[in-house]
Amino acid sequence: MAPGALGRWPRAGVPLVGLLVVAGIVLRLWSHSPLWLDEVQTVQLAKVPLSDLPAALKTDGAPPLYYVLLHGWISAFGDGVWTVRAPAMLASVLSLPLAWLVARRLGASREVAATALVLFAVNPWSVRYAGEARMYSLVALEVLLGTLALLRLRERVDRLSVLAVAASTVCLLYTHYWAEFLLITVGAGLLWAMWRRPHERAFAARAVLGLVLGGLSFLPWVPTMLYQARHTGSPWANPPGLHSLTQLPQDWYGGNGPAGTLGAVLLVAGLVVAVFARRGVDGRLRLARPTGLSAALAAVSAVTLLLAWAAAMVADGAVEGRYTAVVVPLLLLLLALGVARLPGRTGAVVLAAFVVVGLSASTTMATGLHSRAGRLADLLNIQARPGDLIVYCPDQLAPAVEARLHLDGVTRLELPTEPNPLLINWVDYAGRIDAISLPDTAAQIEGHVRTNPSAAVWWVGGFKYRTHNQLCGALHSRLLSDLGRSSVLVSNTGQAFERPVLERFAR
Repeated sequence: MAPGALGRWPRAGVPLVGLLVVAGIVLRLWSHSPLWLDEVQTVQLAKVPLSDLPAALKTDGAPPLYYVLLHGWISAFGDGVWTVRAPAMLASVLSLPLAWLVARRLGASREVAATALVLFAVNPWSVRYAGEARMYSLVALEVLLGTLALLRLRERVDRLSVLAVAASTVCLLYTHYWAEFLLITVGAGLLWAMWRRPHERAFAARAVLGLVLGGLSFLPWVPTMLYQARHTGSPWANPPGLHSLTQLPQDWYGGNGPAGTLGAVLLVAGLVVAVFARRGVDGRLRLARPTGLSAALAAVSAVTLLLAWAAAMVADGAVEGRYTAVVVPLLLLLLALGVARLPGRTGAVVLAAFVVVGLSASTTMATGLHSRAGRLADLLNIQARPGDLIVYCPDQLAPAVEARLHLDGVTRLELPTEPNPLLINWVDYAGRIDAISLPDTAAQIEGHVRTNPSAAVWWVGGFKYRTHNQLCGALHSRLLSDLGRSSVLVSNTGQAFERPVLERFAR
């Protein structure tokens, strides 16, 4: 693989790479923000006895491996905020040396591998999900390990290498369902190689065998997956469209802010260079037919995303940046190839731009609030009194707040009602919301106030939730009419993934 201007780094390049890797690790370990809905849900499910986990996950919609690992971690180290995020942090940190190793095993020079390492270290997507108690960092790590398993099988067509591919397949399938789209794509590519490339037939056949063995081990979980598909889905998500795909580059580089927009532009340009450009003997870039490693990485990533998008369109599912953990490592490797192909000092300048943009957005990801629930919980712990009523509309705001509350004698009302306010039951969720009667709910709140004349009603609300757009606004207006003016203690301002408001209605 011919490097570009990055092929002859100055001696200062090695300590600079080390410094950037250290910065990436520090950012991955930084997160101390209160847990938000998805994290609280994950932790609560991980705490159930392992024998009850399959039934518990039927109410959520995920496969079990990450929850099993987190269950063991919590049993050993506790359930503090930083502690429950530590497995994701560890997986993300381990991905850094693996990114360098995968690049080298793919044939990249040390300089190109170092470029991949830097891009992984400062990537905002990787930093964000290192700081969440969710499975996405683990998925990215598994993709890199699976790539290494395939590369080993290509070098050594033996039984152990086949088992390594099978183990990677098992882990991916039991960690996140989008792995199915990646594995289907890889399997199709291997079948094509068996047909069109006789010299790779032995490797491809054994790789397919590894995928099949891993897939067979997933069969016991298929009934649970089908139940989840029928009854949980993604009722909280907007319908997928073309915008769902075009938004992804910004998701990979920090979101909709200036850094995310610039990072997305640089990312797309770098990927285009990697796939469609080659350096001529004069050092200039020229359009070329996609071939080799860059074509393979691009094809696997693109087809995986298109399959996932098509499935979401058909099944009314969701296309979210976090689900793309199955392709983010491949895209960053491809991006490293694109940066390395740039001529002259252009490659160094572009890499520097990625570092500046990445560190800026990653710092925001690491230090920003996941949820403002901590502020609400602190106020409720101080001001709420026995007999008070807390109304959560939607119920999706309850887990993050309830995880930090220490109240006795205070009644909770979630809409829809949940047996455990720390857990959202996503089974037939839309139907449960449709069954809520606004007059009956208002009468229930009014009845509580009549029974407790000195009680305050605390409103924990959000008005931009797809599932509750009509219900929460109408109920809030009804409370203003029935109970009078409210005092707003926390408004829907500031930066956070989850921004509930807190109001107090006092008789």
